[in-house]
Amino acid sequence: MDALFSKMIKAGSTTFFMDVKEAKNNAKYLTVTVSQPAKEGEKKFTKHSVTIFGSVADEFISALKEATTIVNGEGEFTRKMKSGKITYFVDVKEAKNKSRYISITESQPSKEDSKKFSKRRINVFNNAANDFMGAITETVGHMK
Repeated sequence: MDALFSKMIKAGSTTFFMDVKEAKNNAKYLTVTVSQPAKEGEKKFTKHSVTIFGSVADEFISALKEATTIVNGEGEFTRKMKSGKITYFVDVKEAKNKSRYISITESQPSKEDSKKFSKRRINVFNNAANDFMGAITETVGHMK
């Protein structure tokens, strides 16, 4: 499926891709994909993505703005949002080396087992948070 709008940003060896697409029902949604060099195995890169639907986009951007402010300073942050059966989490976390990052998680019931959940997560480290925020704000603007 072709994207209606795409944006790419690089942060060191990590690349973020943001694509606005349109579903069969004409609803627009955003897919954020992070690509990083693989640490092991035959693949050269690993990719992870989350999909944000229009019904939660404004709340999602608001949560990211707040998380971006906190990740570059001090304090804790967590925000939970729902869109249908999907739950999104935006958290500020600290890595083992004390660097801080924003964790974006998409959780939904597993298709194989309704008692389990399928989770997809991407992380945005503090050195890329401002560029990421600018790019995702621009991209979400194309969903409207």
